[in-house]
Amino acid sequence: MAKIQNISEIHPTLGFTEFDIIEKYRKSFHESELGRLHSVFPFERMAKTMGLSEQRLGRRNIFSPSAKIALMVLKAYTGFSDRQLVEHLNGNIHYQMFCGIMINPSFPITNYKIVSAIRNEIASRLDVDSLQEVLASHWKPYLDSLHVCMTDATCYESHMRFPTDMKLLWESLEWLYRQICLHCRDLGIRRPRNKYADVAKSYLSYCKKRKRKASRTRMLKRRMIRLLEKLLIQRDEIHREHGTSLRYTQDYQKRLSIIRKVLVQEKEMFVGKKVRDRIVSIDRHYVRPIVRGKETKSVEFGAKVNNIQIDGISFIEHLSFKAFNEGIRLKDCIRMQQKLMNVRVRCVAADSIYANNANSCLLYTSDAADE
Repeated sequence: MAKIQNISEIHPTLGFTEFDIIEKYRKSFHESELGRLHSVFPFERMAKTMGLSEQRLGRRNIFSPSAKIALMVLKAYTGFSDRQLVEHLNGNIHYQMFCGIMINPSFPITNYKIVSAIRNEIASRLDVDSLQEVLASHWKPYLDSLHVCMTDATCYESHMRFPTDMKLLWESLEWLYRQICLHCRDLGIRRPRNKYADVAKSYLSYCKKRKRKASRTRMLKRRMIRLLEKLLIQRDEIHREHGTSLRYTQDYQKRLSIIRKVLVQEKEMFVGKKVRDRIVSIDRHYVRPIVRGKETKSVEFGAKVNNIQIDGISFIEHLSFKAFNEGIRLKDCIRMQQKLMNVRVRCVAADSIYANNANSCLLYTSDAADE
């Protein structure tokens, strides 16, 4: 006959408890690469500098200001999408420890859009200069060669399809025609007549061709420009007659103004004129082509950044979505490094583009002062 014991008598004989398991997870986290990465970031100071609030995101407010920044660092480290990040966060206790949160397995995070909401909140409060000062002061005791300034420019590419005039025109036509159809449906009026169906059929046939003649490309481009101009006129007529009955969002008005600029630029390029600040994407209208002259990619699309490197760690000195000459920014690089590290720069390493007369005089003056 089996002997029955109380649970209170059995409990002390167990080899482990729930608390012991969590402590072992914490120990393994600090010894892991993810734990070492967490130790080099002053998340509390960063959140205080950015002024992040404890506002609620969703039904449960589990993300503190420091946890929001940690979540963005974790996303960059893993390379996951928003949905994948939430799925791994629910099941990986090391990821939860990195963010400083504990998720109840019975109530996991189901709304993956919370990651996008946190990203937008951080982006609206992000000040690169002040944040880099916090990081530099935190990392300074662990850095060597603070007097050596290394600088170079690079392009942080945006993930977007390679832009062409035909793709840009078709995206503009497709969006504008869809909006006209929605307006006519909401107002209960007949859709205006246009050649959208014919142009759509011709564009589909054009895309299927492996080799496209320049004459056919120019002919189709002319048709698309004329159709886009006509659709804008038809849309303006609907607004003029029924504008009081329609409601436009801020995104709608911004997209419409971008399409108008695209039409102006495409008409100028069609007649052989050069265009400044060319739009290459309707969704990311701020992106500009950056000509770098590389062997693999002569043109890149994204933000051009002038960086300084201190003992292997890069800091952003200047960021712009428009092309700029980094060769004239050497003084700003030296000034920025001396401000961050509070150490006078004595050695500079840079490309030949920085070797101009203004920078040569700067380096000569610096050497003379040292002597």
